[in-house]
Amino acid sequence: MSPGDAVVSSRLVTRAAPILAPRGSSLSTGAPPDRLAARGALGTHASPWRRAWPYLLAFGAYLAIALAAWWHLLSGGFGAALPTGSADAGQEVWFLAWLPHALGTGSNPFFSRAIFSSSGVNLLDNTSTDLLGLLLAPVTVTAGPVASLDLAVVLAPALSALGAFALCRRYVAWSPAAFAGGLCYGFGPFLTGDLRYGHLDLTWLVLPPLILCCLDALLVRGTDRPLFVGGTLGMLVVAQFFVSTELLAISALTAAVAAIVVSLGWPRAVLPSLAAAWRGLAVAAGIVVLALAYPFWVVVAGPHHVVGAVWPHIGGIATSLAATVEPHAELASVAFISGSNGSYLGVTLLAVLLFGGVVLWRSAVLRVVLSTALVAYVGSLGYELHVGHQAFHVPLPAAVLGHIPLLDSIAPERFAAMVDLFCGLALAVIVDHLRAWDRPRTSAGSRTSAGSRTSAGSRTSAGPHETSAALSRPSTPLLAGLAVSVAAFALVPFATQPRWPYAIAPSPRTAAFARPLPTDPGADGRPVPVVAIYPNTSSWVSKEMIWQAEGGFSFTLPDGYAIVPGAGGHAVESPPTDALWLVFAAGSLQRLRLPLARTTRVALVGDLHALGVDDVVALPGAPGSKAVRRALGEVLGRPLRVLGGAVVWHVQAAPG
Repeated sequence: MSPGDAVVSSRLVTRAAPILAPRGSSLSTGAPPDRLAARGALGTHASPWRRAWPYLLAFGAYLAIALAAWWHLLSGGFGAALPTGSADAGQEVWFLAWLPHALGTGSNPFFSRAIFSSSGVNLLDNTSTDLLGLLLAPVTVTAGPVASLDLAVVLAPALSALGAFALCRRYVAWSPAAFAGGLCYGFGPFLTGDLRYGHLDLTWLVLPPLILCCLDALLVRGTDRPLFVGGTLGMLVVAQFFVSTELLAISALTAAVAAIVVSLGWPRAVLPSLAAAWRGLAVAAGIVVLALAYPFWVVVAGPHHVVGAVWPHIGGIATSLAATVEPHAELASVAFISGSNGSYLGVTLLAVLLFGGVVLWRSAVLRVVLSTALVAYVGSLGYELHVGHQAFHVPLPAAVLGHIPLLDSIAPERFAAMVDLFCGLALAVIVDHLRAWDRPRTSAGSRTSAGSRTSAGSRTSAGPHETSAALSRPSTPLLAGLAVSVAAFALVPFATQPRWPYAIAPSPRTAAFARPLPTDPGADGRPVPVVAIYPNTSSWVSKEMIWQAEGGFSFTLPDGYAIVPGAGGHAVESPPTDALWLVFAAGSLQRLRLPLARTTRVALVGDLHALGVDDVVALPGAPGSKAVRRALGEVLGRPLRVLGGAVVWHVQAAPG
């Protein structure tokens, strides 16, 4: 470090250190140390085991809670069942299987013709969670993609809570307080509401807290390893891009809000902070630009990309003020994006936060955290204000997002993830203060702890994660018990939100795909066949994608369950309306008229050839299956084979 850097760092820490210091630490005394290393999550002078054991214990406890939600996935073995309630779980299985398949075959991991075979699908416009596909690839190739999904939904809340635990540990001295903050985030209403559907992009939330840890180390506390911290920040941002671009954008906006709050409270610390952190930020920006240049191009201009908002009705997705205190507030005229109330906080948590905010308002970190949580909460309310069952048509700040390209695809209610994170951090700070309530405060200018001095040129031994002598002393059992009771009082209502254990369904199986089709690729180099399957409703197509993934993508589908561009490039989730789709739809509604008109038969054959369909399979047990089989027999003649009730026809090549 150059002498000039040391001077800048000294001035930065002198001004900014009190901003986010835990109660009782040397930072809260106003002592002007010359340099503070970002420790705790990024390293301390303690032994590796002493640094690791609180995280190991916390993760073990979080994992035990997660297993309580998914114990029945273990009872039948991983890969035997998967989350139910929507067709999304099958889509997630397909995404987890695609990346290792693409890497193994040299295919494009971001674009596939395995579904929507004639046009393909841009996977980065979907919730493809490529990072999880890469991390879980060993499980996928050995135990199957359904087993990967089962493992992912068990780990999602535990790891997300652990990430919040790491963030809380930067501001509190007591591990149980940080544990409570992790519970509020990893097992909060937002994550547990989406977890039941297997939404991996919305439940693997471990990275946003770690991103905030790095920003804190660079911009607030200062670090003597800015290049390392900046590099870590860049890699975390890249990783989050490949989990959920929506949550990356929400995390970035929330971090910007926190930065604005700090800047308004301590304006003189802004420029020195940036001056000290610019190298780390430059490294982070360089990594992000280099790693995401091509993937970002795929999203905005790549093959078969979507134009505009992913959901045209995004502005109608909102929550109500009443949903904050009603755990299952499925309110009329208010559309919850996942059919659950991810905005619930509960009366008890709100009471603890309000009381703590009033009593401990002198705590700078609590002011910043509560202010950021409040802004995120307002953002989660949607484009317009809803109170109870009534929309007041009062525009809210989130409405601005609807006019910004790319950000117009953000569902405002998903800011609730950041509300849970910052409320958890605020709860941890309050509980930590309560546990050490009778500890004496050290006055500014005095000796803060053993070996610590307040002169500007000295180095303090108490960093952001090292407590003062007062806080490091054992807590009285009475105060510790009271602090735990307050945390439990605040969080117990969360137990009423998820309906545990979550509903599951057996992994779908069918004899039609238990062995290769007659036209499957073989040693003679035959291409992968295109197989049209009846029925093709969303839930059935999701099952077909599971069969496809488990079979190693030995066949492709002319349709699929994914977001693709429709008219004008705008997002749709349904296949094009053609004769094949109309016949299948009429069969599902049991309104298929037989015999088929000649024009319908001609159009059906023409569509099969245009889509390049090699085989048509009619599955048993679906409404209208008999009528569809008769219609296909009229057009394609005798079936090729019958397996387990599934009837298979081969489509003859078009003449000429």
